[in-house]
Amino acid sequence: MKNDYEITRQMHADLIKAYINVSKHCWTQHEAYERMVKEPAPRYYVTPKHAYKALRPMMKGDFELVDMMTKRKRDLYYSLYDTVLKLSEKRDFLGKSLWHIVHFAVYSPAPEFFISPERARHIRGWLRSGAIMEDGRVDTNIVKSYVHRKTKRNRKTKEEIWMSAKM
Repeated sequence: MKNDYEITRQMHADLIKAYINVSKHCWTQHEAYERMVKEPAPRYYVTPKHAYKALRPMMKGDFELVDMMTKRKRDLYYSLYDTVLKLSEKRDFLGKSLWHIVHFAVYSPAPEFFISPERARHIRGWLRSGAIMEDGRVDTNIVKSYVHRKTKRNRKTKEEIWMSAKM
């Protein structure tokens, strides 16, 4: 699957805005991340082409492809499916093709970001550390050092393990 970095960059900016809005009212960062991902998103962060490929069988009653997806993707596509059904009932979209309706549905507001709080925490950390470049791509070298730094804090050194075994 080819990434659309424009959508990714927009999602990152919207996530940071949501974090700023939510963090004022939270006691912990964990609570802020939990609430941030449940905030309404300005759009569905999926390309119209990918949405069409998933929604076309759903409109015919075949939910097998979407049911095999992860929970968050499945929730995203079921929510998008509901949005498409609501749009198709409107007078402006009567008789229009699914391809046409999906383009409008993808850009309509989403009920949430459809990512995990852990993923949002990593994205925020990567943005702060400079791992996410201006064009939206991720610098894997910085991400690896960021992940190594985060996991290194929780590990004991060989000397600490040796000293605790002696006692």
